[in-house]
Formats: sequence, structure tokens, C-alpha cells
Amino acid sequence: MTLPDTLRLNEFGYYEIKNKPSPEELRNYYAQRYYQENLTTYQPEYPLEELEHLDGKLRLRHWVLAQLRLAGQQHGASASPEWNSTSSFLDIGCGEGWALAYFQRQGWDVLGLDFSSYALEQFNPELRGQLRTGDLYEQVQKLALEGHEFDVLWLDNVLEHVLDPTELLRLCRTLVKPNGVLVVDVPNDFSSLQQHLLDTGKIDRPFWVVLPDHLSYFNQAGLRNLAEATGWNMEKILGDQPIDLNLLNPATNYVMNREAGRAAHRARIEQDNFLLHTASVPAVAAYYESLAAVGLGRSIVAFLQPI
Repeated sequence: MTLPDTLRLNEFGYYEIKNKPSPEELRNYYAQRYYQENLTTYQPEYPLEELEHLDGKLRLRHWVLAQLRLAGQQHGASASPEWNSTSSFLDIGCGEGWALAYFQRQGWDVLGLDFSSYALEQFNPELRGQLRTGDLYEQVQKLALEGHEFDVLWLDNVLEHVLDPTELLRLCRTLVKPNGVLVVDVPNDFSSLQQHLLDTGKIDRPFWVVLPDHLSYFNQAGLRNLAEATGWNMEKILGDQPIDLNLLNPATNYVMNREAGRAAHRARIEQDNFLLHTASVPAVAAYYESLAAVGLGRSIVAFLQPI
């Protein structure tokens, strides 16, 4: 694979941009432009099947969290045996607030951080009181100085955007309770499938390199190395629906034919929703875990616990 000259392979084994923007440039980009100018995959409104998909992903991850909690109890960790109304949840980069809303419905105490309140106010305005806005690093540092600790920390499609993932994971380590969990969802980039697609001419470019939105490009090994260097064990990894498999078929190759993208996305949503309607949550979790084991899935969903 020919590496874009804008990237370098770092000491952890994942790629990152060589010349990063300044903190001020990045802050302005997200606070003033990111949502308001439709520079994300977020939509002005979501059809019912998309909302069902969001809820299904959250239910699946909630189940995995419960299993990790149970495993901690079996190993003698000092925590309540299940998540309950006293459980606390911090969403760093909460965006529209879907995870905040889900865990609040479970009775949890929730708090969100983001550069801007724009997205949350569009979709979950009732949660404005549970949102702190501003620089994520500064907000996390402030929470640590205030003595806050959380049962669950959430970084959903955030780590690839920040200037210093190492520092952010270190800061998160100061906020997690002893048997707590950090959930990290990042794109699965520079994968073996993507390499195959380039080598065989199915695609003509590394489409996953998107600047300035993504500053880091993670693979499983690189994310694990980063986690361990910052005080975390990677307890479980899930993949997700491997939409990149569509690129093997000229009829569904949405990189070479952008018109195929919408249908591929709809099929991805329908497949995930179908699984959660027809199979048990444990079976679906095992399926996504097996996808991760063979390197498939457009995303890596890692469940980290403090060392």
C-alpha cells in the first residue's frame, strides 16, 4: 500500500498525520463548522430505521458492559454486581447525545462533553443541562481536578479526531472507577481488506484517509499498544457490519461509484437491525466479536479497563 505523504507510522503502530493543526484551528473547526456546515455524516433528521439502528448498537454495548461487570465481580472487584441507578456515564465528544439519552433512560447519571452544543440541541435538547462545552482536554482535566470518577467513559468516533490520543487516554484513566470501562469506537483503517482492495485494483485510492477530520488512523494492534501504554487493558473487541466487503463487487463498489453508497448504507442498517430482531443479544455480540477476530468491520469497538 502506498502511504499518503501526509501520514506517518507512529511508535504504537498506527498512522497519524504528520503536520497537525493547532489546537485553536481544530477548536474553531469543530465549534463553528463541523455540524453547522454539514461536514459530518450526521443528518438533519433520521428515519425510523436509523434510530432503531442507533438504539440497537447501544443495547448491544450495554450488554457487553454488563458482562464485564459480572466478570469483575467473579474476580473479586469491589463494585456493585450490576449497573444501576447510581451508575455514572461520561460521553467525551457526545455529538447529538444518543448515548447520553440511552443511558439516562436506564436511570444512569450522565454527563456529556463536546466542542459545541449544536448537534445535541438539534436532537436531544432536554439534555442541555448534562452538557459541558469547550476544549475536550480542558474539560476532562477539570473533571479530574473536581474529583469526578465514572463507571463508564465513552469515546465514540472521537479518538481519531483529536490532536493527542495518548494524552486523552491518560486523562481518561484518571476519571475511571477501579472496575470501570472505557468504550472506544474508531474506524478500522489500513486493514488487510483495504490493502487487498488496493492491491487488486478494486479501489484506486485509500478512501478512508479524510483530512482534516481524521488525524489518526487506527488498527487493532495500534489501538491495543496505545491502550496498554496509557494504563488500560483491552478486555474485548467487537467489529461491526463489514460494509467494505461491498467494494469487492463492481455493482456495489461505492468508492468507484458513489451512487452505490446510499444503497450499501441502507443494507448495512437493515442487516444490523435484522440480526437484533431475530437473534439474541449474546449471539449478536459473539458474531461481531468474531468479525473483529478476522479483522473485518468498518469500526473497531474496544472495551478497555484500567490496569
